Amino acid sequence: MFILEKPYVSEALIDSIVQHDWVVLDNEAVQSANMEEGALRYWDTQSAKDYYLKQEYPLIYSNAENAISWVLDNLPQSNLSSYIKLFKDKIAFREFLKKLYPDFLFKAADFNELKSINPNTVKYPVVLKPSVGFLSCGVHNIYNKEEWTDTIDKLQKEIVAADNLYPKSVVDSSKFVIEEMIQGEEYAIDAYYDRNGEAVILNIFHHPFLDKNDVRDRIYVMSAEIMIKYLAKFSIFLNQMGEAKNIRNFPMHVEVRVTPEGKIIPIEVNPMRFAGWCTTDIGEYAWGINVYDYFQNQKRPDWNEILSNTDKTIYYFSMAEVPSDIPQHKINEFNYWGFLANYSNVLELRKIDFKTYPLFAVIFGSTQNENEIRHILELKTEDYIK
Repeated sequence: MFILEKPYVSEALIDSIVQHDWVVLDNEAVQSANMEEGALRYWDTQSAKDYYLKQEYPLIYSNAENAISWVLDNLPQSNLSSYIKLFKDKIAFREFLKKLYPDFLFKAADFNELKSINPNTVKYPVVLKPSVGFLSCGVHNIYNKEEWTDTIDKLQKEIVAADNLYPKSVVDSSKFVIEEMIQGEEYAIDAYYDRNGEAVILNIFHHPFLDKNDVRDRIYVMSAEIMIKYLAKFSIFLNQMGEAKNIRNFPMHVEVRVTPEGKIIPIEVNPMRFAGWCTTDIGEYAWGINVYDYFQNQKRPDWNEILSNTDKTIYYFSMAEVPSDIPQHKINEFNYWGFLANYSNVLELRKIDFKTYPLFAVIFGSTQNENEIRHILELKTEDYIK
């Protein structure tokens, strides 16, 4: 079953569901989407609940984490709910990883505690983030006590904005995690555990940043070179993590850092979905893979064949985010075509309702020039706002 939810459902996802005649949960998001009558096959909540309560390892995919609350409310004792509770709560996740990473330092604190912590006692650099979060909301890299004080002052406004935009199952800013900053390059993995508990990787993204203070989701990069370098290593890591919890029939978007010594350290696991805002669809352009089909039908990519037929093209998805210091209601227009002039080969433009969400657009693109990635990181969306 698929659970479609806000903030964004791509045409590629809808087309896949229609083509394969997959079942969709009948919910408010679907009803308000003005789907053509008869295009989708629906299950009501009671029918879905009756079916999945009998399944030891429910096979459910959602495009957005807003669907988490449905699973927790209707299948509270299921294995799927236990996976979600573990991975969505960054505090529980760090506790779970203690056996694999006994030396990793972290501390849990509620917001009021943060204000009372003496900045001189913090072992910098650290990352501060909500225990339950999404899209870098409330995430800050902090390098010294002056930055600590400034960050705590900023958080109050960010908390209010996040609470107004997302349900608590997606972003909960009442509790935070203070953890040591992991040195190295950041990567994201779209993968699922199959019915036998084996990890199947569908996408690997490099997540570059402009500088040490950058926490944006501006661009994620894919290439055959990245896949060849990390496919086997990340598969071993995911299988070790899955065996520790006996995870099966579970889609996820995993973020990790690879240290200069080559050690893989997980940052977080986003449950029940692949890359958010349906950006996982980029796999169709890069590899010819429909990730929804591969998960639903428990298929494994033949990476030897796929990678042997690829060139040095770099694929990516890019986020054009609304600047946090510009009130959305004051924005009249975004110069999409001016912004897109910075991209050498736009594969797809997905405009986002920037009055409601903190994004102007998601752009799929490709290039053979690595300098283009740096240029995209340097772009300032405020230069294209009217």
